[in-house]
Amino acid sequence: MAQRQIFALPEDLLEVFELVEAKHPLRYTRTGLFDSSQITSVLCGADLPSLYLPAPNAATLCPSYLVTYAEASPGVRPVPQHGGALRYAIDQLQNPDSTVLTHGGLFTSDVLISGRVGTSSTSSVASQLQSSFAAAISKVFTRINAYHVGPGAVRLLQRGCRLTQNVRSPAEYNLAVRA
Repeated sequence: MAQRQIFALPEDLLEVFELVEAKHPLRYTRTGLFDSSQITSVLCGADLPSLYLPAPNAATLCPSYLVTYAEASPGVRPVPQHGGALRYAIDQLQNPDSTVLTHGGLFTSDVLISGRVGTSSTSSVASQLQSSFAAAISKVFTRINAYHVGPGAVRLLQRGCRLTQNVRSPAEYNLAVRA
């Protein structure tokens, strides 16, 4: 599994999207379990519907997007539910030629929730997508401990804002610059 753990403001990610999308036309499709098999995608990272919304209180609750090449039609997997209902999954299980972006974001003006770009797939297409994002992130972001931190997020960290995976986690789990 290849991944980049990130802390980013929307404007930090816009530069990453621009770099990656200049090389490959992409499609971003919300992952999850849905009541309908209808797929809604955007073709530009700047158009992600949740990018500018407040983040939930934990990275695991943040919206995630399946990232594929634009010409790919994401597959939808029917998932029978207890009681006979049917829901529809959009995930890497049905779409191995993809990576997944979870952008994280501001929970409050002084708390930034982490995100990630990662793939569990070993397909060559997934590896190419992941490598493109990794290269763009490495070019734009600063590495601090295990995280890649966007320029706006670095300014928040320098101001003393909290960068964390979960607002309920103790302070020792916040991202901090170690002396």
